[in-house]
Amino acid sequence: MLQEKNTFKKVLWIFICILILAGIGIGGFFIYKKQITVTNKAISSPPPVTKNSDQPKVSSKNNPNGPYYHQIYAATSTDGLAWNKQNKLLFDHASVPGAVLKNNKIYLYFVDASGDEDQLSMVVSTDNGRTFGEREKVKVQDTPTYAIVDPHPELVDGKIHLYYFSNPMTPDQKKEPEVFRIYSAISNDGINFDNPQMAFENPVLITDPDVFETSKDWRMFISEGTKLILTISTDGGITFKKDENFSWNKGGVCDTAKIGDTFRTFYCGEGGIKSATGAENGKLTTEDGVRLSADAGQIICDPSIIKLENGSYLMFYKTQEMKKQSL
Repeated sequence: MLQEKNTFKKVLWIFICILILAGIGIGGFFIYKKQITVTNKAISSPPPVTKNSDQPKVSSKNNPNGPYYHQIYAATSTDGLAWNKQNKLLFDHASVPGAVLKNNKIYLYFVDASGDEDQLSMVVSTDNGRTFGEREKVKVQDTPTYAIVDPHPELVDGKIHLYYFSNPMTPDQKKEPEVFRIYSAISNDGINFDNPQMAFENPVLITDPDVFETSKDWRMFISEGTKLILTISTDGGITFKKDENFSWNKGGVCDTAKIGDTFRTFYCGEGGIKSATGAENGKLTTEDGVRLSADAGQIICDPSIIKLENGSYLMFYKTQEMKKQSL
């Protein structure tokens, strides 16, 4: 009888240990997923701003998928189809570039992970992207630093309209948001942005707005993983409504540029950055080939295309090691 009791106790302790280990494993998994969500892509609308000393700091240094492990490069083209890599590192510990041309100056925005906390930074080039000035921290009215990511700038009436993915969560919050939002804000100097307004919200995680103007409206592609959502604005790019007839699952994180008479959408696809036409008609058609191929052991993503004064095109993009791949 005593031997049976001892055996039962051993089995019971083994069972308890298994439950504890399982709980730790599951909890660790969700903690890791939370870290990826908050620090790599961030999430939705702007929470109230507190004093600088009270604002939570978010850094991706401990996240192998985060912007700290990304770099920004550039490529050039004369027709938007054949691109030549410049093979010059522009910015390390930087991701999600977004560029706009104003008064023949390039304003380049990107998620900057080079400091103690990730932030949105901006640099200016006066020589078509060959050199850049010092990094400037971008500030959006009533919005904390960690809540401004995935920038897409557009020039409207001489002012820079910045569309961005906004994050309501601090690292210590446990509850996932019920909606995810894209915002826009306006700036005269390209650094200080005012009047943030919600452009679109979605119940499923969305990132990386791609805004462009057609002859009849403003449109915005938004990434939902490797899928794209198409939204349309009839009030000048302030608010957008989803086009329920649009469907696309061949790649995400895109930028649409009008090259000649063609709207060309550059997106992250298998093997590199690819392109598709038809954005102005609400139906994308893939073009043959790869616009920019990934080097061995790397991926490239997050394209941003501008047309220079000399008629050529400049694409900024991020690189990342293949083993750390994450759109």
